Amino acid sequence: MTTPVNKTVHVLDGGFSSQISRYVGTNIDGDPLWTARFLQTNPEDILQTHLDFLRAGADIISTNTYQASIEGFVEHIGVTVDGAHDLIRRAVDLAKRAREKYIEECKTQGMPVRKILIAGSVGPYGAYLHDGSEYTGDYADKTEEQTMFKWHKPRIDTLVTSGVDLLAIETIPCKKEALVLIDLLKHYPNVKAWISFSCKDDRSLSHGESFQSVARACWESNTEQLVAVGINCLSPNHVRNLIEGISDGLSSPIPIVTYPNSGEKYKSGIGWVEKDTCASLHTFIDNWLKLNVRYVGGCCRTYAEDIANIRKVIDDWVKKVFGISVKKKQRDNKLNLLTSENQRLKEENLKLTFEISRLQKNLGKVNDNKFSDYLSLMRERDARYTLYFENVALQLKLRELDGSARDTSAGRDPAVRAIALDRCREQLSVTQTELKRMKEEYAESVPRREHDALDARCSTLRGRLHALAAEHEALRTAHERALAQKATVEEELIECKEKCSELERAGTPRPEWELCGDFIGGGRERWWQLASGLSSRDMLRVLLKELGPAAESEHLEYFDGLGMDPVIPPYLRYEGRVRNLRLSRREIGVIINDIWLGKLRQPRDISMQDYVTHYFEERYQQPSVRAEWAYNLCAGAEQLLDEPAVKLFWGVLHGHLSEHIYWGHRAQWYTLKDQLYRHCKDGETITIDDFEKITRSTFPLKSEVDIKNLSDVVKKQLKLKLNAVDINLDKLFLESEEGFDRSELARELFRQRQRAQDQYIREVLGALGGRRARVVCVDGLKRAFAVVDPAINHIRMDRYIRWAFSAPACELSSVPPVPLRTLLARLAAGDIERVGPRHRATRRAYR
Repeated sequence: MTTPVNKTVHVLDGGFSSQISRYVGTNIDGDPLWTARFLQTNPEDILQTHLDFLRAGADIISTNTYQASIEGFVEHIGVTVDGAHDLIRRAVDLAKRAREKYIEECKTQGMPVRKILIAGSVGPYGAYLHDGSEYTGDYADKTEEQTMFKWHKPRIDTLVTSGVDLLAIETIPCKKEALVLIDLLKHYPNVKAWISFSCKDDRSLSHGESFQSVARACWESNTEQLVAVGINCLSPNHVRNLIEGISDGLSSPIPIVTYPNSGEKYKSGIGWVEKDTCASLHTFIDNWLKLNVRYVGGCCRTYAEDIANIRKVIDDWVKKVFGISVKKKQRDNKLNLLTSENQRLKEENLKLTFEISRLQKNLGKVNDNKFSDYLSLMRERDARYTLYFENVALQLKLRELDGSARDTSAGRDPAVRAIALDRCREQLSVTQTELKRMKEEYAESVPRREHDALDARCSTLRGRLHALAAEHEALRTAHERALAQKATVEEELIECKEKCSELERAGTPRPEWELCGDFIGGGRERWWQLASGLSSRDMLRVLLKELGPAAESEHLEYFDGLGMDPVIPPYLRYEGRVRNLRLSRREIGVIINDIWLGKLRQPRDISMQDYVTHYFEERYQQPSVRAEWAYNLCAGAEQLLDEPAVKLFWGVLHGHLSEHIYWGHRAQWYTLKDQLYRHCKDGETITIDDFEKITRSTFPLKSEVDIKNLSDVVKKQLKLKLNAVDINLDKLFLESEEGFDRSELARELFRQRQRAQDQYIREVLGALGGRRARVVCVDGLKRAFAVVDPAINHIRMDRYIRWAFSAPACELSSVPPVPLRTLLARLAAGDIERVGPRHRATRRAYR
């Protein structure tokens, strides 16, 4: 879809935290208020940062309120509620002061004054939680719409009453919070806003919903107040795929806002990486403008220089689209002038060409004349030499005839001697050159006899070499055949072991029937009289009959109701007999998984007992049917407590285990799944090495042994051959009706999680003083967690301590100490997980 030429493109500012770091110079990544803290500590630096973006060419600047909230200021700065509102008003005032100062600079310097707008920045609810959920949107699963509504409204009220021109609702990771904010915007009918989302790839929001479907739903629900929808804080490489085709089927195109980051990636403990591989942000602008982008800027790791480059690209684009680079008449005049100048230059060039041709002809004639003179001089020189030597020869003959040649050497002419000497020197030089050549050519020559002996030896050795090469090739072939046979035998051995394991698991061991005589009247002698000659099934019936009424078929077919006593769990309150449905292991697993999936959509503060009661009441209207399924579920779960998933459900149902154990395990499973799918080459397969690499980066606290065990479990689960290197992710993460936690990989993850928790609790015990400590107070446990795990935040520590002291709602300062044994038991039954790497100072022995 092409961009209409009658629309304006607005330039936004860049990454506020990146630009202000040039003035503040402190690392704010771990601060729960992020740059909002500078509203109290560094207001002038905020003003200077706004001015930097305005001078770079920004049309709209956002207030420094992305992570500002009333609750956050009260909690982390210690101001009152009115003081928190004043800080948000200060953010708007600083932006207005920057606008006024920039307009004064433009008027003073004679520059054109642009219309500057101020956007009130509205960040997501997850940014306030400060637990990283703003990048995944996971908090939407456990936070109600009303909670989000009440949290956002005070900040938006203050921004609107402070006089912002529009609202910038940004970095929203999920559909749930986006719809809450769209409904909240309708409470301010005269306020305009844009909404931008945070995406994890080029199709989906960070929480997993389709970006285009959510964006269109938001736009269609409030077209009167929304000026644009779009994305921010993601790689610019994903922008085109996200917005392309978003307006298909609509009567008018949707205006798009986008301000991505620089494309760099953040790695924990290292910082921002891959900067050299990221293209500059302004190189993408031309393609975005063709897709109806109306608001464009930068986010994290972008600076004022990037905004200046974006300004230049957009100005050039506007000139090109609207045709205002030069006036048509001036262009025509200049074109005519260039045409005339071109014609004149062509004529001048033609004249110069003729002149060059004439000069080249004259030069040829001069060269010919000079060469003729040279030849004449050479002939004259040769003739003079000839005459000279003939004259010398005649004089010598004349002297011989006159008898005066007796002492020829004494009277010889010096010129003749000089000529003879030159001739000798020339011949000597030629002879020396030839001698040198012959020495170089024949210096390494070998006598014929030695050459023949060496040649014969070479032939013998070459024959032996061929024989050894043939023998080596035969041995190599035999070795490869042996390796292939070995691999085949190993694969068959693995298959046989798996079959044996399956048979061992499925097979029913033959019971020791002689032990049954110890439990019936008459002892073993009477038992063998009753069981003699009977099959196993008949022997079982005889045993059940001898055991009494409790083992009769009628009692096997029914359960007795527990009554209506208040101490009985609500889902088991029933009077009368309940039919025994004899649920299979799979049916028990399906029901438990269905309960967990239903609990996922409910508030986390509802207990498992209350939800199970609600679960059966919602599905079965008749009390007798409801009781049947509840009693059979409990009976089947008690028989399957050796299954980790059933044991976890049973412990949560009875309050012995924390529900967070399941949710933490589920989050770990789906995090690994998302990371593997994100890095796979073809969307389906990944190599074993890449699996280990990605698992290591996803779970940096796991040891190499744990990573290797996970890869071994994957090979076993998928039944990969020894030389196979590719993993099919669809098969690996295929979930049955019993849930994700029934796969071997999920069980191994759970086992490693529980083992890491045990090690963590042991280290906390060591920090508490070991077994010597009898009772533990709240402050003591806090210090132990801080020493063992320095990276733990106050929210997670508060949850752990409330679970350990069974104080879900009261003030922790009023909680009395508890015995160490009780504390350790509660920690072991909760979801206690390490946050940062192991601290070496806690590695000490204890008793």
